[in-house]
Amino acid sequence: MKKQIYLVGGAVRDASLGREIKDKDYVAVGYGVDEFSHLRQVGKDFPVFLREDGSELALARVERKIGVGYNGFETDTADVTLHEDLMRRDLSINAIAYDEENGCYIDPFNGRDDIEKKMLRHTSDAFVEDPLRVLRLARFRATFGYEWSIHPSTKVLVYRMREELKHLQGDRVWKEIEKVLMLEDSHLFFETLFELGVLGYVFPSIYNLTTLKEGTKHHHESSLFVHAMMVLRELRNESPLLKLCAIYHDIAKPQCYREYGNGSGHEDKNRVEPLIDIQIPVKIKSRMLFIIDNHGKVSKLQQMRASKIATFFEQFKKDRVLLLELLCFNEGDNLGRITDNPKVPLDKEMILKIFDGIASYSPKNWMSEQEENPKGSTIAQHVHKYNIGVVTEMMNKHILVKSL
Repeated sequence: MKKQIYLVGGAVRDASLGREIKDKDYVAVGYGVDEFSHLRQVGKDFPVFLREDGSELALARVERKIGVGYNGFETDTADVTLHEDLMRRDLSINAIAYDEENGCYIDPFNGRDDIEKKMLRHTSDAFVEDPLRVLRLARFRATFGYEWSIHPSTKVLVYRMREELKHLQGDRVWKEIEKVLMLEDSHLFFETLFELGVLGYVFPSIYNLTTLKEGTKHHHESSLFVHAMMVLRELRNESPLLKLCAIYHDIAKPQCYREYGNGSGHEDKNRVEPLIDIQIPVKIKSRMLFIIDNHGKVSKLQQMRASKIATFFEQFKKDRVLLLELLCFNEGDNLGRITDNPKVPLDKEMILKIFDGIASYSPKNWMSEQEENPKGSTIAQHVHKYNIGVVTEMMNKHILVKSL
């Protein structure tokens, strides 16, 4: 077999699309592992080498499902042709090779035609061997936009895979979601899974949002899912944390409506947390639950007594960034809806002034003036009383909500 190295995958696809090429991957056909012993090996499950220019090079390979090796596959690199290597790739647009030496494309699965047609199509029946490819398919749709469509044969194939999607490993799903949340059109990922009829098999709680139309003066959307996607669009340029808040802030509403006939208590983290169907890292999840639990409260500050307002700000533990994240999410939630009763925008400047007044105080001087060292509960009472004074002073001068 003739030895040759080809540029493959995303670099070829993105060059054809006129997109920025971030990483270059090469495939070596006809080579053995020993012939790249001078390069640093970075692949754990199959031979991948790091070249001097930072690009990666892998031996051409096929995967045989036998229950061992990479994702339950045995990887074979012996005498594998370029055609066989390209056939194992997920989508035709990712199964194009480029011969840099001769300046020509090798495109056995018509990926370049699919790029012209803006079509996402599976390369071969090998697509079914890894259900995670369904999530990759939806991610590519979110990456490229609504104008891209999914080939009918791929839609049929994906629906046939629906039961296998229930068994995807949580850590692998999270790695895909991390990439999705970095996209402007993150909502299109979830909408695509819904269109394909498999959203409920991967994310049952998120799918459950499609089953409830709230129908209040604040929400005329056709379902809670539509509202969540509208909020995601409003937060398109915000952090993954805020996008997760958009997805999950109403996740307990279907349960509450069926128990109580309304959404009362749906923000309670004890209700929300069990319904989270993405394996979110603990630190991010903790902040997400805090924002969800408080996003309704911040809109009602002007209706609270000074003591409750003080308590509200105290729970931030002087984390100003967390407050800013909450305010940003609150705005996205208010804008991402169809309503006859739009909410009055918050006076962010005044909210931050109150927060800063509370966060800047230290009881050290007060403690030093006491005849006996005060206990923790006494200090907490003093700080709370001081904070009530800050709130009262600010409230006497200003209002928390701007007039329209």
